[in-house]
Amino acid sequence: MITPPKLSPANLAALFPDFSNIVEIGSGGFKTVYRAEFLGKSEVIKVIAIPLTDGSNDQERYRDECLQRVRREVNILNQCATPYMVKLGTLPLKGYQVGQSHYAIYSEEFLPGPDLRELIRGQGVLPDEEEAKKLMNCLLRAVKELWSRQYVHRDIKPANVIKLNDESRPFVLIDLGIAFGLQETGITVGGAPCTLRYLAPEMANPNFRASLDYRSDLYTIALTVFEYAAGRHPIARDSDDQIHTISRALTAAPKHLRDERPTYSVEFCNLIDQLLKKKPALRPANLDHLIQVTQS
Repeated sequence: MITPPKLSPANLAALFPDFSNIVEIGSGGFKTVYRAEFLGKSEVIKVIAIPLTDGSNDQERYRDECLQRVRREVNILNQCATPYMVKLGTLPLKGYQVGQSHYAIYSEEFLPGPDLRELIRGQGVLPDEEEAKKLMNCLLRAVKELWSRQYVHRDIKPANVIKLNDESRPFVLIDLGIAFGLQETGITVGGAPCTLRYLAPEMANPNFRASLDYRSDLYTIALTVFEYAAGRHPIARDSDDQIHTISRALTAAPKHLRDERPTYSVEFCNLIDQLLKKKPALRPANLDHLIQVTQS
C-alpha cells in the first residue's frame, strides 16, 4: 500500500485561496493537520491521504475503512451540538486530487489551548479537585451527547482533550476517528483500534461489538481524570511494552486516587475508583447522576 505524499502549505493555498497563513501542526498515519486563517479566524484543516492499493482485497478493505472513518467522524460532529466537543469548520468534507494523488479534506474549529498530555508532561502544579471535577463533567456531557446518538468515542485520553481559557467550555473532546456506532455496520478490519494505555478491558474481547456501550467511555474518562489529577497513569507504566500494557489493563488493580491526592474528597476519589472497575456492570452508569455530582 502506497501512502500519497503530504500536501504542502502551498498546495493547500492553491486549493483554498480564501485561507492564509497555512502551517502544518501535526501528522500521524494518513492524516496531516494544518492551522490556517479564514476571514481573520483560525481553523484546522485536516487532510487524509487516500492510500493507493495493489488491488488485493485486504488493501482495498483497509482503504475503504479509512474513508468510512473520515465520513463517520464528520457525520458525528454534524449531529452533535454540545460545546464540549470540537466543532466543524468552514470546509465541508470533500475529495480532492493533487497530481496523481487523492485526499479527503475538511476543517474544524481551532481550539487555542494545550492538550492534557502536554500539561501532564509539563509536570506543573497539579489541578485541585474543583478543576478535576470540571474536566470530568465536561467529558461526561460529551459522552452523554454521543450516547444519545448511539455512539461510543473509544479513544478518550489526555491527548484528545483540549483545555481552553473559557468558562463556558473549559475542556473540549476531540478526534472521533475511531468512534463506534451501534446502529452502523462494523467497519473495523481485524481487532478493535485503540490506544493501548487507555484500553477499556472489555475492548480486548474479540466479540466486543456485541456488548459495547458508553460504559467503556466512562472507564477512559476515569483514566484521563486520574492521570490529569495525579500526574501519573493509574495502571500503565512508561517502561511497558505492548503485551505488558494490555496485561495490566486486563488484570492489574489501578492505584487509588486518594493515595495520590489526599486533599481530594473521599467521595470523588471513590467515584474514580468505581469507574475503573474492570467489568462494565460494576461501574456507575447513570450519566445524569454522574453529571450532577461532578457539577461545580
